[in-house]
Amino acid sequence: MVLSSGDDLDAVLTERHSYLRALIEQPRSKRELEDAVDFSRSTLDRALRDLAAADLARYEDGVWTPTLLGWCSYRAQEAYRDRLSTLAEATPLLEHLSLDGPLGCAFLDDADVYEADPSMPDAVMQRLLDSVEHATEVCVATPVVVTGFAEKFYECVRIGESASLEMILPAQVFEQVHAAFPTLTNELMNDGNVCLYRASIPFSFGLWIADADEVGIVVFTEQGLAGILVNDTDDALHWATDQYERAKQEADPVFLRGRA
Repeated sequence: MVLSSGDDLDAVLTERHSYLRALIEQPRSKRELEDAVDFSRSTLDRALRDLAAADLARYEDGVWTPTLLGWCSYRAQEAYRDRLSTLAEATPLLEHLSLDGPLGCAFLDDADVYEADPSMPDAVMQRLLDSVEHATEVCVATPVVVTGFAEKFYECVRIGESASLEMILPAQVFEQVHAAFPTLTNELMNDGNVCLYRASIPFSFGLWIADADEVGIVVFTEQGLAGILVNDTDDALHWATDQYERAKQEADPVFLRGRA
């Protein structure tokens, strides 16, 4: 077998995945490999020929062992499968987001998925509260406010005396929150560690950044909440920071009436 492209390599990796995995776990003799994969001897013979011809495994000193190409190729395929698994798990949330929106692989890769339970959809917001509770710098930009968690959110953020909060809301949403929670809104505007802004949010999901450690989005539906996605990779943090700064560019600060 002569591999002429990555597609050929992928085909061998896919077809002979279980055999190469057994060799990745530990080098094995042919007899040991036959016991490990539980296939017929003729199928095993073909698999080993394919792996050897693709330079994914070699026979030496009585045992079969993966080559460096085999080891790296297996890890690359596993990472790819993990990404597909994450995307599949996030499908119920992604179907509520537009293809034209800013959300992409930079955030979705390695994200944790928390789908809302239809019987108690708001309960998923606890993941957001857990994320911000011990953070010292929290930034939020959202086109929608889940009012049942507004007070809990503020309590979580202000637990630390040095904690700071920036929040960007559309002007209409801010006025609605102010009307529904006048005491809380005035307290926020009086808090020296809180900065409120009004601006049109250029995305349909809620975004938060907790320190430089973790970011998340809240996916909304017309009926309520679809769920939450959370990520802590560098790529996700850079993406979230860019989105937040994009929302903040045209934002106007909110001041308590009568204050300069």
